[in-house]
Amino acid sequence: MPLSVCLLTRNEEKNIARAIRSVAGAAGEVLVTDTGSSDRTVELARHLGARVIDYAWKDDFAAARDHAIAHARHDWILWLNPDEELLPESFEPLRECSTRVDALAFYALVTDIHRLEQPPSFSETAQLRLFRRRQDVHSVGRLHPVFVPSFEEIADREGKQVSYAKIAIRRHAYLSQLDEGKLRWSLRLLELELRDRPGQLHYLIEYGRTLLLANNPRGHEVLAEAVEQVIAVRKAAAAPLPEVQRLLEYVLTVDAAQSRSRLSRDEARALALRWFPSSPPILWQIAQHHFQAGEFRQASRLLEKLVDLGRSGAYDRSQGFDPTIVGEPALMNLGACHTRLREFDKAEACFLQLLNGDRFREKAAQNLAVVQALRSQGAGPDR
Repeated sequence: MPLSVCLLTRNEEKNIARAIRSVAGAAGEVLVTDTGSSDRTVELARHLGARVIDYAWKDDFAAARDHAIAHARHDWILWLNPDEELLPESFEPLRECSTRVDALAFYALVTDIHRLEQPPSFSETAQLRLFRRRQDVHSVGRLHPVFVPSFEEIADREGKQVSYAKIAIRRHAYLSQLDEGKLRWSLRLLELELRDRPGQLHYLIEYGRTLLLANNPRGHEVLAEAVEQVIAVRKAAAAPLPEVQRLLEYVLTVDAAQSRSRLSRDEARALALRWFPSSPPILWQIAQHHFQAGEFRQASRLLEKLVDLGRSGAYDRSQGFDPTIVGEPALMNLGACHTRLREFDKAEACFLQLLNGDRFREKAAQNLAVVQALRSQGAGPDR
């Protein structure tokens, strides 16, 4: 296949074999760009048939990515991180995508496995991972770089396509959780990025959230600065960036005593629903607010939308979230709303569906009995 799989590595001997083996037979080459490993990463990669080139790390993922792409031998690039693996069902979609003369790039579904408990803890995000190599495109950003110009801009200009493909990548995030050292490393790159290009909304949001993960209260001030940019464009028809979802979620959940934001929760909810009407975490968060406030009609409408989105699969995947919320949890809470609204037929329909599952079977059976008792009494619920 005329495809180069590109990986950027440093001390990844625990992961590199899984990543390379996962693409065996799916690509014309596997190119490993190593940034100074002191373990067996390079040795293992070469043993598994990868071509390895060296790159002097410069605290800049964008520069490293551009270096790797420039050395690839094929026009189609699949970007894979060393703690990831390409799932076997992706091989045929990869072949089909690489023959599309009208396409410039494709989004893949990336599943982050956080913990291997039962059921496993994970999140899903659509990420642009398969793309044509182009001389007029370069990367920008010391951490989580973006393409400039974007492939969407080029596609609009040239009448080409940027599409979603049935390409599935699994990231074993449980092997690379952000410990204190990695948080400090991420913060340093984010600070350098904002020093180079101050005021970038995407990086302000990421910097603020990372500060809070590191238990640094300065994150609230940084996110308040990001909120000011959102306030300036709040009348716009669309959000300035998909990452604004995360910022609005922060405004909706942050303790009022800690927040430095001038955006009220009511304003944040209105903006979130207008800009991100198909975002499951946004719908879930706002439905939870209405439920806790006793506003069951408003909560039920949002939960019904979540259930419908889960059945159709037509929800926003631009930001990572636990996709199970569009399934049984949404249906369980929707049944609870219908119960409180005395819509017993609708409540029964929800709980009956859950009897066929595992997670909420017992709870659904209990609630079904409550609904049937309330119906026979002709009374509304008091719980």
